[in-house]
Amino acid sequence: MGIGGDDSWSPSVSAEFLLLIVELSFVLFASDEFVKVENGKFALNGKEFRFIGSNNYYMHYKSNGMIDSVLESARDMGIKVLRIWGFLDGESYCRDKNTYMHPEPGVFGVPEGISNAQSGFERLDYTVAKAKELGIKLVIVLVNNWDDFGGMNQYVRWFGGTHHDDFYRDEKIKEEYKKYVSFLVNHVNTYTGVPYREEPTIMAWELANEPRCETDKSGNTLVEWVKEMSSYIKSLDPNHLVAVGDEGFFSNYEGFKPYGGEAEWAYNGWSGVDWKKLLSIETVDFGTFHLYPSHWGVSPENYAQWGAKWIEDHIKIAKEIGKPVVLEEYGIPKSAPVNRTAIYRLWNDLVYDLGGDGAMFWMLAGIGEGSDRDERGYYPDYDGFRIVNDDSPEAELIREYAKLFNTGEDIREDTCSFILPKDGMEIKKTVEVRAGVFDYSNTFEKLSVKVEDLVFENEIEHLGYGIYGFDLDTTRIPDGEHEMFLEGHFQGKTVKDSIKAKVVNEARYVLAEEVDFSSPEEVKNWWNSGTWQAEFGSPDIEWNGEVGNGALQLNVKLPGKSDWEEVRVARKFERLSECEILEYDIYIPNVEGLKGRLRPYAVLNPGWVKIGLDMNNANVESAEIITFGGKEYRRFHVRIEFDRTAGVKELHIGVVGDHLRYDGPIFIDNVRLYKRTGGM
Repeated sequence: MGIGGDDSWSPSVSAEFLLLIVELSFVLFASDEFVKVENGKFALNGKEFRFIGSNNYYMHYKSNGMIDSVLESARDMGIKVLRIWGFLDGESYCRDKNTYMHPEPGVFGVPEGISNAQSGFERLDYTVAKAKELGIKLVIVLVNNWDDFGGMNQYVRWFGGTHHDDFYRDEKIKEEYKKYVSFLVNHVNTYTGVPYREEPTIMAWELANEPRCETDKSGNTLVEWVKEMSSYIKSLDPNHLVAVGDEGFFSNYEGFKPYGGEAEWAYNGWSGVDWKKLLSIETVDFGTFHLYPSHWGVSPENYAQWGAKWIEDHIKIAKEIGKPVVLEEYGIPKSAPVNRTAIYRLWNDLVYDLGGDGAMFWMLAGIGEGSDRDERGYYPDYDGFRIVNDDSPEAELIREYAKLFNTGEDIREDTCSFILPKDGMEIKKTVEVRAGVFDYSNTFEKLSVKVEDLVFENEIEHLGYGIYGFDLDTTRIPDGEHEMFLEGHFQGKTVKDSIKAKVVNEARYVLAEEVDFSSPEEVKNWWNSGTWQAEFGSPDIEWNGEVGNGALQLNVKLPGKSDWEEVRVARKFERLSECEILEYDIYIPNVEGLKGRLRPYAVLNPGWVKIGLDMNNANVESAEIITFGGKEYRRFHVRIEFDRTAGVKELHIGVVGDHLRYDGPIFIDNVRLYKRTGGM
C-alpha cells in the first residue's frame, strides 16, 4: 500500500517520503554523535570510546579567552572529555562571581534590577559551542555537595532546613532541584540554537559533585534520591547519559579492604555512599569514582599502592554489574613528598590495562587574567593539583596516555622511577624509599638502589602493584647532597633513574621571624583568607589577652559534618622565602564533649604551595591540657618542615576540623619561622 492510502503513485507523496527518509537518516546519523553505552562500554559514532579527560571548575564564569585556553589545551593534549560545573547557587555566590545562574529559588539567570552582570548560562553556552568546535565532550555537574558555588547547603538554607542531608529528603528542596535541572536541560544555546537536551557535545549529566549523606550510613537515602533524580532527567532528556558524580565509597563489601588498612572509612560506609547500589540503579549509565589519598589520610609511602587497589576494586565491581566506569577525579598535591608523575603513570596504566573506560585528572587550567594569573601567565595553582599544557613531566604523561586511550596503540616501554623521596627532597633519620617498576614486557628480574657506597638489593621488597621499597637509614650517609641511583633489571636490558637528595641530620636552624601576639596591634597584620565548609563569626579575628601573653583569636563555627572544614588566616613575612621550618600553637577551650580531629596545615603564597598536609593531625581528646587564668585549653603544637620557596611572602595558616563540631574561639599563638644557618 502506498503512502497515500492506495496503490497509486503520486509525485507529491514521493517527495514527502524522500524528505522523511532524509530526515530519518539525519536523526540516525546525528544520534551516533551522542556518547552511548553498549555492552557495558562507551560508544561514539559506532566505535568504542575510551578517553583521558580532565576537570575544570571555572568555565561558567570566566572570559572567552580563559575558556578557549582550557579547551584548546585539552584538544592539543588529546583530552577528549572535560567535566565542568553547571551550577552557581545563591545570590551571594552569584554576586561574588558577578555571574548569575540560580540566585534564588525559581530564579534562573540575571534577576531583574541587576545590571553589569553576566549570565552563567551564556558562559556555559559559549563553552559548549567552543567544545563542539574542537570535538571535546562535556560532562556537566548539576549541584555541589560542598559549599563552593552555593551547593546543597544553599538549597537547605533557602527552605529552612537544619542539616546538609535535608537536601536529599525535603520535598520542597527536591522540587527546586528538579526545576533547576529542567531549566538547564531544556535551555537553548544562544550560540548554536540547539537545546541542551539535543546537544551531542554534552556527554552526560551528573547529579552532583561528590554527594555524601553521612546521616544514613546504610547509603539508602542517597540511593533513593539518585533513583528519583536520574529517572527525572531521563524523562526530560533520553539522549544523554546520567551518572551520580560520587567519589565511589564502598559499604563493607565482602572481600574488599583498603591497601595497608589505611583510610578504612572509604570502604566501610562512613559517608553514607554505597557505590555498588548506586551503580546498579537502572537509570544510572556509568560509575564514577575519585582518588585523593593525600586528603583521605593515607601515608605518602602508600599513595601509589592504595590508589592502585582502589582502582582495581572499582573496575572489578563495574565489570560484575556490566557498566562503564571512570576514574573521573584524581590528584596528588604538587607539594607532596612523592614523585606524582610516576604514581599517575601507575594509576593510568591500571585503568587502561584492567579495562576501565576513562581517567580524568584534577585539574586542567589554561591562561589566567587579572588577579587569577601567576608569574607564568597561567591560572594559579590554588589547590596544588593543576596541570597545564607545558613541558612538565605531568603534562607529557597526560599526552602519552591520551594517545594510548584514543588509539589503542601501545608503545609503552619498560621503565622504573623513584617515587619516594622525590627529586631535590631533604631527608633525615629513616626514610621509606619507594620505587615503581613498569614491566610492560613481563621480563622484570630485580631492582637495586645505590647511594654513595651503599647498595641495596636484597633489602628491597615488592609491596604490590609494581611498587618496591625498603627503609633507608640516612645516618649512614654524611650530611649534604647525594645522588641516588635506581636500576631496574629486565631480561636483556637495564633501565635507570636517579634523583638528588639532601641529607640534613646535622642541620642547624635559627629563628628568622616570630609573632607572639603580645601586642593587640599585631592583629592588624593578619586577615581572614577564607573558609571551606566552615564559617567565621563576627568579628572574624581579634586579639585576646587571656591566652598566653596574648593570642590571635579566630571566632569560628565548625559544623562537624565532614573531614575537611577549614578556616584560614594570613600574614605577610618578608623573610618567608628564606625559611624551612614553621611552628605555632593552637589552643581550643576545654569544653565538654569535644570530639574529632584537627588537621592543621599552611600555605605559602604567591604560588599557593601547601605545606604540612596531614603531618600534624591530632585527636582533640588526646591534646595537652594547659591552664591560663584559671581556664583550661587544649594545646596543639604544630611543626612543619618544608622546602625553601623563592618569591613567597604570605603565610596562610589553615585550621581544619575533621568531624570536629565546635562553635567558639580558637587561638593561634607563638608563630615562629626558622631558617638554616651555615652552608647546608
